[in-house]
Amino acid sequence: MCRKNLSLVCAAFVLLLAACGDSNNNKGNGEPELPVEPQPTYSVEVRRTEYGIPHIKANDWGSLGYGYGYAYSQDNYCVTMREIVLATGRSAELMGGNPDHDLLFRFLNGSKDEFRAKYFDVQPQFAKDLAVGYAAGMNRYLRETGVENLPEGDAGCRGAGWVFEVDEIDLMEYLRRIGLAGSSDQSIVRDALLAVQAPDSMNTMALIDSLGVEPFPGRALAAASRALRPGEVGSNAIALGGDVTQNGGGLLLGNPHQPWNGSGRWYEAHLTIPGEYDVAGASLQGLPWIGIGFTKDVAWTHTVDYSTRFTLYELKLNPDNPFEYEYDGEWREITQKTVSVKVRNAAGSLEDREKTFYSSHYGMILDLGAVNPVLAGWPMFNGSVLSIRDANLDTGVRSALQWVRKAQASNMAEFAQALKAIGNPVFHEFAVDRDGEAFYGQITVVPHLTSEKLERCVVGIGAVLASATTNAIIGLDGSTSGCDWGEDTDTPKGTGLFGYESRPKIFTRGYVANSNNSYWLSDAKNPLTGFPVVMGWMGPEGKQQFERTRINHLMVAARIAGTDGLSETPLFDMATLQGLMYENRVYAAEITLDDTLQICADYVATPPADASGDDLTALTETCRVLGNWDRKAELDSRGTQVFTEYWRAIRSELGSDFQNVVDSARFWRVDFDPADPLNTPAGIDMAQPGNHVTVIAALLQAYKRLMNAGVALDAPWGEVQFLERNNERVPIHGGDGNIGVFGAINASLKEGGYKNPGSGNSYIQTVTWDESECPIADTILTHSQSVQPTSDHYSDQTRLYADKRWVRFPFCEKDIAEQQIGETLTLEE
Repeated sequence: MCRKNLSLVCAAFVLLLAACGDSNNNKGNGEPELPVEPQPTYSVEVRRTEYGIPHIKANDWGSLGYGYGYAYSQDNYCVTMREIVLATGRSAELMGGNPDHDLLFRFLNGSKDEFRAKYFDVQPQFAKDLAVGYAAGMNRYLRETGVENLPEGDAGCRGAGWVFEVDEIDLMEYLRRIGLAGSSDQSIVRDALLAVQAPDSMNTMALIDSLGVEPFPGRALAAASRALRPGEVGSNAIALGGDVTQNGGGLLLGNPHQPWNGSGRWYEAHLTIPGEYDVAGASLQGLPWIGIGFTKDVAWTHTVDYSTRFTLYELKLNPDNPFEYEYDGEWREITQKTVSVKVRNAAGSLEDREKTFYSSHYGMILDLGAVNPVLAGWPMFNGSVLSIRDANLDTGVRSALQWVRKAQASNMAEFAQALKAIGNPVFHEFAVDRDGEAFYGQITVVPHLTSEKLERCVVGIGAVLASATTNAIIGLDGSTSGCDWGEDTDTPKGTGLFGYESRPKIFTRGYVANSNNSYWLSDAKNPLTGFPVVMGWMGPEGKQQFERTRINHLMVAARIAGTDGLSETPLFDMATLQGLMYENRVYAAEITLDDTLQICADYVATPPADASGDDLTALTETCRVLGNWDRKAELDSRGTQVFTEYWRAIRSELGSDFQNVVDSARFWRVDFDPADPLNTPAGIDMAQPGNHVTVIAALLQAYKRLMNAGVALDAPWGEVQFLERNNERVPIHGGDGNIGVFGAINASLKEGGYKNPGSGNSYIQTVTWDESECPIADTILTHSQSVQPTSDHYSDQTRLYADKRWVRFPFCEKDIAEQQIGETLTLEE
């Protein structure tokens, strides 16, 4: 009856008949079968400890994500929901957003099916489970709460039409956008990608002439330099090995300077899968794994690394066909793709909006005409067009693997092994372990461009841009494969990145530190040298460093020697590291204020004939306050605001557009010396008449700005810089990192003071170990855990920060039980 090729079918049929033979559904003993209880897809335990920190424990990755997504949503659901709408290209459809931005991300991500195939399906299974679970946890919170009961306020979304149940692709598209923040989603790059128009008959040189702009390569590129300069830099890290700690173990300070609002805020959590993953710390909003944190054996942190994330390529166009460009002696085609998004019009109905994007084999075509008309047009004035290759387009497929493996490491060797995935989009890496080993690595995404290749390939417009931007923007010859990104034997396949082995890195039992300059002085006594500039253009080898970088290393050296006044005992322990964190010294004042006061006194004593009485009165009062000031940014410091505005004026006149330092041949009495980079430059050159003019003008500008804002010159800093929370002003210590305050707070002067800082000290952790299994971690979340004004955790840690207090983060079971607040929540679905 059954032929050979049907044997499997027949066997299945026989088994089916056998299964159907007992039609009374009884067990062998005659008792009826009991219905089988369906097993939940997710099962997780959530406990909270003081200050609202969730401790989430599950037996699988999907359940861990589910619990984390739910717990996070209880505090900050609307923050990530809003970002998902933006990242998925639906802002113009749902919230009246910018359709051009939607179109760009629709192009970058493709359809949901395309995104799934290219960026999600290639993830390791645990990462996929984590993302699916996290989205499901967010959705459960939404269903239980209801749109009409979601939080209100500036960060809320009660009743918002843009709230919807999300899936793992929505979440991953948002996470990808975070990774592109320093490249394709940087505002100047994004605008240039959106500005591209297909070739037409417009005469670019005629446009330049009509606008009166000097053609390439003169003043226009200086203007480009200013327009392309980076925003505020931030973050400090100190990793201390056993030779510089009092107990011989590792000790870490993590001090990122992230935004206090939006998706860049930190969120504290503890995530556990017994025997597989047990890590505490903080993650960015909506990130389903811990970003900066610690385990029972290892702690790590990051600082923002200003290395090259993308390069421009200058394409030589075919004079007879502007859709073709030269590459290795042949013409290649510029491809085009049209995408569409939904846009809600004024009448409230939806309509389609389309845009066509153009690409070379390097990447998208862009138009920098908004920077300056010299860089506009297709073709530009020289018959070329620019294309961009972004190193971070595919980093997200490696990020989850890298971060989870870091948390699974038990020592520095295993931690370093995790970094070989090169899944870190923008950060320097710092870590310590309980045995006293410390690590630094510039192990982030950097195009594989050797110094020799840069010398040969940075030509034409690219060379002028590189010069004008101190290598922040690099353009390469796009006509030859000889200028393609290269690879190492350990380069992640197909990425064109430098591999792990070729990076600047240090294993030590001493210390390593960074405050956002390059790798060069990570160990100030043993500088790292000989690397291509793409690995660090901000404060590169042999160049002037930030005031924050300098004071970082100087404070560490003083503590190791025991000369800083924090303790008579040399070397570090937890208390002295925390004391260093909150020193709030203003290093720019330490190296310039004495000379500033002398110039002021001389001017007032013998004023020029054209000096006004009002100016002399203003200078007298301004310099009296600065003379009495303690040169710190403490809550009771009187005069911090004056020096902040004074130094801002000095930097405005003499500061480097890209290096964020005062880089002036005439200003400094002791010029920068690469052999003494921590102590130079210093002092004001009093012999230069121009410096007297600059100083007096800056002091007067500081006076006028503060008077116009209604801020008293000698008001206590804590009354001038504050965070407003539910009609309470919480005073904030620390100050502008550009004046050399290690604990940087970024707040602009407004009417009444420096209200509501936008970024700065955020999640701060100090971590070490003793003989027990439990890490010792003191942390603070300066902006507190929740964005909801009705939450108990809206400003509780902010008040702790104001008092320079810390939270002992519970990690081991007994400590969690002692600090637990509320009932244990068991979630199943």
